[in-house]
Order: sequence, then C-alpha cells, then structure tokens
Amino acid sequence: MSRTSVAVAAPQGPDTQQPASEFEINLEEHIRAGYQCLFIPTSEEARVQAEISRVGRKMNHRVVLWDFVQGFTGTDLPSELANPKRFFSPNEALRFLLDDNAMTALRENFIFVFRDLDDFFREPANVRAIKTLTEENKLVNKRHKRPLIIISPKLNIPDKLKTCISILDFALPNETKLHKTVDFVQQSIENSAKGKGKAICSDELKDEIVACLMGLTSTEAENALSRCLVQHSGFCREMLSTIKDEKAAIIKKSEVLTYIPEAGMASREEIGGFDLLFPWLDRRRRAYERKARELNIDNPKGIVLLGVPGTGKSYLAKACAKLLGLPGYILDVGAVFGHLVGESEQRMRDALNQIEAQRGCVLLVDEADKAFGGAVDSQGDSGVTRRVFGKFLTWLSEKQDRTFVIMTMNRTHGIPPEFLRAGRFDAVWYTDLPTMAERKQILDIHLRKRGVDPAKLEFGKEDWDELLKKMQDFVGSEIEAVVVEARYQAYETRESGTPTWDELYQAAGSVTPMAQRDADSVSAIRTFCKDRARPVSSPEAPAGRRGRERAVDLDN
Repeated sequence: MSRTSVAVAAPQGPDTQQPASEFEINLEEHIRAGYQCLFIPTSEEARVQAEISRVGRKMNHRVVLWDFVQGFTGTDLPSELANPKRFFSPNEALRFLLDDNAMTALRENFIFVFRDLDDFFREPANVRAIKTLTEENKLVNKRHKRPLIIISPKLNIPDKLKTCISILDFALPNETKLHKTVDFVQQSIENSAKGKGKAICSDELKDEIVACLMGLTSTEAENALSRCLVQHSGFCREMLSTIKDEKAAIIKKSEVLTYIPEAGMASREEIGGFDLLFPWLDRRRRAYERKARELNIDNPKGIVLLGVPGTGKSYLAKACAKLLGLPGYILDVGAVFGHLVGESEQRMRDALNQIEAQRGCVLLVDEADKAFGGAVDSQGDSGVTRRVFGKFLTWLSEKQDRTFVIMTMNRTHGIPPEFLRAGRFDAVWYTDLPTMAERKQILDIHLRKRGVDPAKLEFGKEDWDELLKKMQDFVGSEIEAVVVEARYQAYETRESGTPTWDELYQAAGSVTPMAQRDADSVSAIRTFCKDRARPVSSPEAPAGRRGRERAVDLDN
C-alpha cells in the first residue's frame, strides 16, 4: 500500500473550494491586525505549514521556511535568501530580518516560518534580535507585512519574550479532517494491485473508526489505521479494538494520560453497592445521545467521589466509562510536573488539549487530594503547583465539551472550598463503609470472580449473618483480602479453591479494618461528607423499623 502523509498531500482543487479552518481564520486575523511574532505549539509541522501556506496564498504572502539544518527554504525562494550556508545559524537568519536594506529589497510580503527556533532562546543575541524586531515593528508596518511564526512541539518562551510573542493554538484534527485521513488511506488501498475489494467500508464503520482516532495527530491516526488494515487485511469491525490498542500505546508516550482498556472496566454486576449512583449515571448517559445534542441538553460535567479509602471509588470511576459508553483516560497529575521552567504548564496544556480532542470521554483524576492538596498555599516550587492547579480549575469551569470528569478523594485537607463548588461538577457523592447487605454483595462478587459459587457453599442464613458481622466496618478491598486469604488456607490444607465457613471466618479475624486502624481519619471524612455530599447507596434499616436508614452515628 502506497502511503504518503495526508498532512503534506497536495490540496485537491483551488483553495477557494476548501473551507477555511478556525486556525486559518485566526491566523489571518492576527496577520491583518499587525502581530509581529506568533508562536504555534504543535508537533504537526506538515499540517500547520499546509494551513499557513493556504493563508499565505489567500493574502498574497509568500511563505518562507527556516530551520538550522537547511536555512531558508521555499518555493520560488528570493535570491537574497538562496544561500543556505549563510543562514544555517539562527542568529544570521534573524540578523537578515533586522537589516532594513535587505528587507526593503525583498519588496513583497512574506510569512517567515521558523521551525524549532525556541531551541536557541538560550542565546542572548537571539532573544535580543526578536525583542528588537517586535518592539520596533520591523516585521509588520506600513511598508510591508512580514510576520515571524515560530513552530515547536513545546511551548517554551523566555520571560523576556513573553510580551513580544503571541501564542496561537493549533487544535488536533477534528472529525472532518480524520474522515479525510480515512478516505486517503482507503483510496491508497483501492489504487494498490492487491487492494481490490479490501477497501470497502460502510459509512457506519467509518464513523466508528473516526471516533476511535479522535485525539491523535494526522500522522498518528494514519499510522494506526494503516497498521490495523495490514493486520486485518482490510476494513472490518474487528479493527476497532486494534485501533484502540494502538491509540493507547500512542497516548502512553505522553506520560500524563493513560488509556483505560475496556477489559479493565468492571461491569455493573461486578460492583457492589452504588444503587443510588447508578440511576443518576444512566440519566447522564442519555445526554450523550444524538437527539439530546439536537435538543441542546447540557453536557454532563462530572462528579467527585469522596469517601473512606478502599470503598471502590477508583473501581467505580473506571467502570463509568463503560456505563456512559465513552472511552476512559487517567490523568497522572504527578507526571505533569517537569524539571524545566514552563514544562509542567505545557504538559497540563497538552493533556487537556488531547482530552478535548476526544469529543467525549471520561477523565479520571484519582486521589486528587494527594495531587492538589495544599496547591493554593504551595510556594516551595516557585508556584508551579499553584499555576497547574489554577489551569485545571479554569478548564473545569469553562469547558463546554463532552468530557465527563471524575475525581476521587480520600480526604479533604488542603483542598480549597471553591474546588468543590457547583459549576465545576454536577454532584459530589460519598462512599461510606458498606452496610451488611452491601458486604454480602461484595463478598459474593469476589467469590464468583474466583470461580466460587456462593449458593453452593451451603451456609445457612445465620452462618452468613455471623460471618458478615465479623466483617463489620470492612471496606471492599478488605473483604477481597478475606476471600484471598481464605482460599490460600483452603489450598494449603485441602488443595481446594473453595473456602469453608471456618476458613472465611478465620481469615476475617486476621484483618484489622482501617476504620479501626485510622479511626480519626475515617471519622473526619465521614463527618465532612455528612452534609456536603450525596450517599452513593441506600442506608441500612435498623432492626425493628420499616424502611431503610444508615446505621451510622457521626456525632460520636
């Protein structure tokens, strides 16, 4: 199969037949407004250069490229710039732009695109040259328009240049561009000698393929799609899971985001409790339907899950992607922080851009209290934590996309009150210690997960009740530990994987619940949640009373 990057493929037909993208409109506005220097943070050099060229042709500006390997390049390059060896040095290239006589001799309007110029910002001469070019309006003035555009994967602007350089965002490919990528690869198959009949793809399957590719660059999307086509010998529904796996490997390179595979998401039947949260999630799931979008139903924002550690918050959060019918990602806040100045802010910015490009996904920020606790008062890192936290807060408040954010917390110390205010999330839920009925449900789930049918254990009701009372104040992870330990004992004594009642009871006695080991912390989180959050499950009814009520005294 012949493969050429769709980002650098020659445009079909005149530019007037291709609608201008939002980036092209913004770029043209900036040039017409007289901006001297723009910085475009993107790794998609070919695609952004193609769009800059379209703007140049529309405005009758010649586009000239520069990098430190080739010097100045471009079609129909002016003779004044045709000596590549002279302009390998970024300082020499900038000196040419500073030379009034040389610039006057060019006569025409240009767009100068410098690739990776930020790698040379450490040299004072280059910083000084850019300051002079921008502050003295040498690039864009009444005589000519010759703006300087810097392209680099990393947004790295020295403090001295922050007032001189404006940032112009370049979004990842949208559905329309990815559809063109799929069409391009499909056409490549049709044109190959062995591709006859293998390029057939229904519109429905094509839409699903595009949805899987959202969040990737044009090159990444084309590579992932091409590999899947080679593996599956053409278009088929089985390739969707392969695309997701390929996408997971690509996103993993960012170190900040991790894709949650569907195999790692629990089903509703594998989750104990949460009987009040599930119906709430079902209502939110309907908001992602096409008809809901046509009726302008508000996009769900997300939830906060507060509660005692080990009560299944992270487990439920990962399952929410499957429950809502969306792809899921984990944001590793710890991986956001880098050692270079500005690197942390850039990593958070890139991660949020990639999430927004999904056009609908679940984003899990696990144990957010550890990641952001004390961020407002953070001073030891020159305010980096505070700025990253502020960027994330602003995004939560202003986002209008279909991202469903889930934040789990085991404590609230250090988290500013405005973090949990209405508007950033749809609801704040809390997970309490499981009731007796929930403990039975969780115990059954962990037994069945290991091939043990609870119905065949032949325990009487009193046996179950006594065993569950032994596990009073146990959270889900501690109940799972009981099952694991009991099965170890069963295998050691009888080479069996099915534990007896005595083995389960003995295993329960070997576990000291955290509610006892760290009673103050557990009490603090339960007290905080009492009037500030909604319970994820129905309360337990005390003996002798009709109805259900949580048997927990939070005042002691």
